[in-house]
Amino acid sequence: MAPKRKVLNSFKSEKPVKKRLQIKDENSLSEEEEDDTKKKLLEGKNVNNALEDKKLYGSASKKENVSPHLMDENQKSVKGEFPILELNQLLQKKSRINFQGAISWKVFLFPPLTKLALISDKVHQYFGLDLVEDGSERTLWTHKASIWQQLFESVQDLAKTGQVASISTMFNGILACPVRAVPNGPNETQTFKSVKGQNIQHWIMLVPMPIDIDSSKYISQFIANFQGLCQKAFIRSAYKSGVISITQHQGLLTQISEDGNYWHVINNAGQKDFIKKFNTCLSEVLLEYTLKEVVALTFDVKKDPSTWTDTVKTYAYGN
Repeated sequence: MAPKRKVLNSFKSEKPVKKRLQIKDENSLSEEEEDDTKKKLLEGKNVNNALEDKKLYGSASKKENVSPHLMDENQKSVKGEFPILELNQLLQKKSRINFQGAISWKVFLFPPLTKLALISDKVHQYFGLDLVEDGSERTLWTHKASIWQQLFESVQDLAKTGQVASISTMFNGILACPVRAVPNGPNETQTFKSVKGQNIQHWIMLVPMPIDIDSSKYISQFIANFQGLCQKAFIRSAYKSGVISITQHQGLLTQISEDGNYWHVINNAGQKDFIKKFNTCLSEVLLEYTLKEVVALTFDVKKDPSTWTDTVKTYAYGN
């Protein structure tokens, strides 16, 4: 019997050898590919897209054979990816309006004079007008009633000499006044707090209108005329000049600049969907000084309440 041979390399005694597989990361490249992609990198190609370009389009010679029509389409799509300044500006304006919340006109209505025993043929009535934030009904901080009164008067004066174009007679005789803090209460001005906690007085415009007319239609027409007037460059410039005379607040001046957000807000406020506040007498809204002036202009009487008839007193102070 043949002698057993000693196994020199036993599987048991042999240490396992870890097989090194030549596996590459799917994003790694061969030497040729690496050299190729380096060239493309110098030509503005991204290294990570090199293999994908080969998979999708094949060799460079094939890419050169793409039809001119497809190349034109690709150029158009790339062109559309560049920023469009006009689009950016439009979205900024809309975003500012949305951030600010909905803005509406608020109208203060008083008892119609047609129900009263009138004492003069010169009688006309007033309505109050304000631009407010929906919900809180707080006056828009860029809307200054006193500036508008002065602006209307100035334009009408200059129009008489032909220095500026005339404006609608609807803007004749407009007043600006503070609002009474408590209806029929003390002779104190209503205030509201700004975002930064500052107290701001509440002022509105008082607009005269004929007594023998549909007030809703007249108010809608006035608002439409006001919005049209605000489109004029000389009106925007004059308003800003008036505001500068009372404040140098940079944020406010930016809002009322020629292309500022204030003018877009005015233009977007509805002409018919305005907020109505009905009042039983003038003293629910007006302070004493303004109340007496309105009564004198409305009924063509003196500003002294002791000379008023009972009808006029009721209209001014209620029952």
